[in-house]
Amino acid sequence: MNPVQRRRVFVAAAVALGVLVLSIALDFGTSSPSLCISCHEMASRAGSWEQSAHVSVTCVKCHETPRPWYALPARLVDRGKLLSRDVGAHLSGEYTDPVDSRTVAEPVDDAVCLQCHSPNRTATSGYRILIDHAEHAKRNGSCVSCHVRTAHPLETRGTALTLMAQCFTCHGTASKPDASAECGVCHPSGYELVPVSHSGAKWKDGRHGEIAAADLSLCGMCHGQSLCDSCHGGVEMPHPDAWTEGTKGHAAVAQADPGVCLRCHTAESNMCSMCHHAKQDPAKGSWVKQHGAQAVTDGATACIECHGPLYCVQCHIRADR
Repeated sequence: MNPVQRRRVFVAAAVALGVLVLSIALDFGTSSPSLCISCHEMASRAGSWEQSAHVSVTCVKCHETPRPWYALPARLVDRGKLLSRDVGAHLSGEYTDPVDSRTVAEPVDDAVCLQCHSPNRTATSGYRILIDHAEHAKRNGSCVSCHVRTAHPLETRGTALTLMAQCFTCHGTASKPDASAECGVCHPSGYELVPVSHSGAKWKDGRHGEIAAADLSLCGMCHGQSLCDSCHGGVEMPHPDAWTEGTKGHAAVAQADPGVCLRCHTAESNMCSMCHHAKQDPAKGSWVKQHGAQAVTDGATACIECHGPLYCVQCHIRADR
């Protein structure tokens, strides 16, 4: 081999080595979470990821199609396309701040999860539950059908896995008769089934009502209507929308036994006086029918203190009495 040929071989080898080194550097650089969170639109997503159990897992580990080590060129091409798209969207103002991950991230494929997690797992020790993952994957179609917000627990969309309400979208429903709602199906024997939220005096005195009013289905996972009736005297809980209207709802209950109301609405609260005047005589009907006589006796000054000078004319449009 003459000097010219040796020089050409040396140059070609140097170029190939340089391309390889540059490719490896690009691979490591573009796989680092620091690149993703360098965009301010991703700050909230990065914050939620940092508080998850997947904080040691890089973004591309989940948000990139798994490829063998020798598919480096294809991997870099994919990342280059995403980077150019994101930079373009950033410069054009197309992205919101914070960014909506549904517009920038593809659904995570099962193959991504299976890089680390076994499909044959039957127990989740951290939550002390029994889950046949292979069976659920076969029925539900994908890991993310149950594992929502796994790496981004602070996001608001979707239902977190740790809420048992998600399990009950299938278990115990008429559409999934083979998915039992019995506790022993998911919880091993000896498991403390009473949630932490149920402890303390405030739970019975009112806290449980706030949760029930927000979503009664959570209570129905363990309790039947009979449990509510045992304390609430047969009163529908939470109260239906028309509860305060007419004489068949709260009025009938209060007239029969005001103590039923006071089990939740304590005497110290202003629950009743928000609508009922302190001088109202329940036996004579509503305050609307009685307020006129009170105004004639004491004058309208006391009325105006709360209702304002224009409140009366909503009904008394001709100053009639």
